[in-house]
Amino acid sequence: MNRTAIKRLYLRLLELAGQEQRLVRRIQRGRFLAVLNLHRVSPRMNPFSPPISPEDFADLLVFLKRHFSMASLREDPPRPAVVLSFDDGYQDFVEYAMPILSRHGMRANQNIVPQCVESGTPLWNTQLYDFLGAASPALLRSFRLPGFSLSPPDSSVRSKAAFGAALSHFLKMRPRSEREALWQSIVPLLQEVKPDGTTRMMDRASVLQAAAFHDIGVHSYAHDSMGHESDGFFEQDLARCAAYFKDVLHLPLEIYAFPNGSFRPSQLDILKRHGMRHVLLVEEKFARGDGGVYPRISVAGESACEVRFQALGYRARGVL
Repeated sequence: MNRTAIKRLYLRLLELAGQEQRLVRRIQRGRFLAVLNLHRVSPRMNPFSPPISPEDFADLLVFLKRHFSMASLREDPPRPAVVLSFDDGYQDFVEYAMPILSRHGMRANQNIVPQCVESGTPLWNTQLYDFLGAASPALLRSFRLPGFSLSPPDSSVRSKAAFGAALSHFLKMRPRSEREALWQSIVPLLQEVKPDGTTRMMDRASVLQAAAFHDIGVHSYAHDSMGHESDGFFEQDLARCAAYFKDVLHLPLEIYAFPNGSFRPSQLDILKRHGMRHVLLVEEKFARGDGGVYPRISVAGESACEVRFQALGYRARGVL
């Protein structure tokens, strides 16, 4: 039995033992606000950045509506309630997530990266995952990056996924200046392979289409890990985001989601000073109080059961 089958069996046993309903009651009794952090909904599987399938996403919405109030950040959410919050601005949000949300009459939050919207170029880590999916073992054996010591993967998907996650983390945990210098040594390798379809980002028309119903926020201008940047860098980046929303999109900017869950506490004060109404972290826990700063729960899974359990916070510390 492989790892995926074992995980599905484990979650199915938890479901049969009533754990799913216990987690539901925990949220209801605690009157939590569950802000769910999603990225992609797509039938095109990618082991390096797994999307939720459209079928599993639809199942999740039915499940959530059965047990909770569904809220939007532009409202004052009741408690307990669930908010759906997407990051990065992938085109599959428009193609797959929005039609399903529309059928259920649900509004979501989508946090875009302006640089990707304007250039059409995916985030650097998304480019990395597309590359790993298409690269040969021989090409990966030639991979070298200063300071990164993990051995190149073999041909198995699991080995490539572990390698990709470690490499992505290595690059995320650096300021932009260091990351971009390291990234330039990877770019020539990317150009040696032709992925079977690169991941597409929302363009300006797609963002405005989504904004007609959904809440559009920003995920920094270029998806930098702000915990590794100075407050001066952060303020300049925020000003650039504000100008983009005002002058290009003609949308209000009231929602800010920190990329990679990385921030300095002082940056929360900067956002408040600039009038940001809603600030989104990750932190894998439910929101308890008000104040406009919300931790989120990450949701991505290989089955409907796993997606439901993640939405209920089963991976959060101390839940199981």
